Amino acid sequence: MTSTQVTERPLGPRTDARTVRRALRAEKAQLLRWRRLLRARLDLAVAGYAPPDTLGAMSWEILPEAQMSLPRPQDLLEAVDVGVTEDEVALMQRLRRLDRQLAAYGARLDAALEASTQQIMWNLASPRPNQQDDPR
Repeated sequence: MTSTQVTERPLGPRTDARTVRRALRAEKAQLLRWRRLLRARLDLAVAGYAPPDTLGAMSWEILPEAQMSLPRPQDLLEAVDVGVTEDEVALMQRLRRLDRQLAAYGARLDAALEASTQQIMWNLASPRPNQQDDPR
């Protein structure tokens, strides 16, 4: 398994911590989207082997009127069928590996976001040059 090493660079005096934080938050949003997509694809791969139970079968006596508005079970299965493009077990393993890699990257992003937040807080708390001389 190949692991990409991500190293954080310290923020220089000319780097705006808010700009860095904004970029990190945008990256985090993209990461979360990719993780949702991978998990959804994994759910679909698992459903190919073990489809969910027929919807409404357990509540027929409790909600008989609502049963009429349910789609047919076959229509639901066809809607989520992605077809077999490769060995399903290998696909599930690959999807899980990718998700673990994204989770590790997410942990690094979280650490960088925390560091950028701390930098912003430090900047706000630090006296500015000539601020001590200003009587306001």
